[in-house]
Amino acid sequence: MKGWYWRVAAISAVVGLAGCKQDASRLEVLDKPEATLNRRFQQVSNVVELTDGRIALAELKDKAFFFADFKTGDATPIGTHADTILPNDPGLGKHKLPGYVFHLMGDTVGLVDFATERTTLWNEQGQYLGRLMVGGVGGHNMAVNYDDKGNAYKEDIRSVLGGLEPGQEVGLDSLAVIRIPRGDTIADTVARLRLPPWGRGQFGMQVRIVSTIFAPRDIFGVLPDGSMWLARASNNAVDWRSPTGQFSRGPSRSYTKIPVEGQERDDFMRRLRLQMAHMGAPAGIELTYPFADQKAPFTTGLTNPAGQVWLERARAFGDSVPVWDVVGRDGKEIEAVQLPKAASLAGFGKDGKVYVILREAGGLESLARYALRMSGTGTASVAAVP
Repeated sequence: MKGWYWRVAAISAVVGLAGCKQDASRLEVLDKPEATLNRRFQQVSNVVELTDGRIALAELKDKAFFFADFKTGDATPIGTHADTILPNDPGLGKHKLPGYVFHLMGDTVGLVDFATERTTLWNEQGQYLGRLMVGGVGGHNMAVNYDDKGNAYKEDIRSVLGGLEPGQEVGLDSLAVIRIPRGDTIADTVARLRLPPWGRGQFGMQVRIVSTIFAPRDIFGVLPDGSMWLARASNNAVDWRSPTGQFSRGPSRSYTKIPVEGQERDDFMRRLRLQMAHMGAPAGIELTYPFADQKAPFTTGLTNPAGQVWLERARAFGDSVPVWDVVGRDGKEIEAVQLPKAASLAGFGKDGKVYVILREAGGLESLARYALRMSGTGTASVAAVP
């Protein structure tokens, strides 16, 4: 049947936590795309589907904002790039470093500009509508989670990096998730996330407190109605917070424990040295970092239009085949979805559509669209997630 272009395999396994069993799970393998966009990119941020089937995306390396059409292959630049936007410059229709796109109610698209710490609004005709919020509340990390009302959700990094009132104790084991009402600068705490354990890192002659690499860390996402999911790294559970603030705990889910091998630690330090060299660090500087013995069960998460949580499984070093677990509102796994080798999940659309970033020879990226066969296919608007 048209639109179903890949094989579906069923697997059953007993994995992970001792004494913990899991029902046979289904694995859906994305084998061949329904459509591929006839355009190549340097580095795509993510994808949101517009109401007419086109997509919006940000191009990080080219510093551009596009609306693209799979039918025609066209990628239309939206707005105007500016190398400099001063804080007092209203920047009407301008952007400096487009970094993330999301969809609000109706035909409104949001664009997060990481360089200016601004979030701008556009309609699906590409017209500039205004600014949603300015960064700085709860730290300078930009929010990429919004509900349909335009309320922003983000981690309050002040609780870890400082910036609280004098005399307040800095909490290192967890941090708050805050909600910033649209048009306001006062936030309220709506959840807390467990952080990785902290250790000591050596940077030349300096010793600093740093996060343990590959250690478990909670993540969260937001639905259009303001519901929030929280993926717990300690037991691979997915908890929920309702729009009115009621919490419900999800069951623990088994997973395969993946050790952090020496080769992966060496590769991490090699890349870190290269990054620091580009920043002017002297050659041969002493660098050490704390590493976890095993990886967290997941690395990142997204939310599809049906309100299901997608969690990308951690992989062993050298394994380039991504697998995502799809978890329902009851916290139970629905299925697993395998992406093509070295691919990344970019976003979702209506009727089970999935957008995937494919890596090509030479480092370029292409966008492909798949149509899921087994999991739910809700039609609600897509909420931005981390």
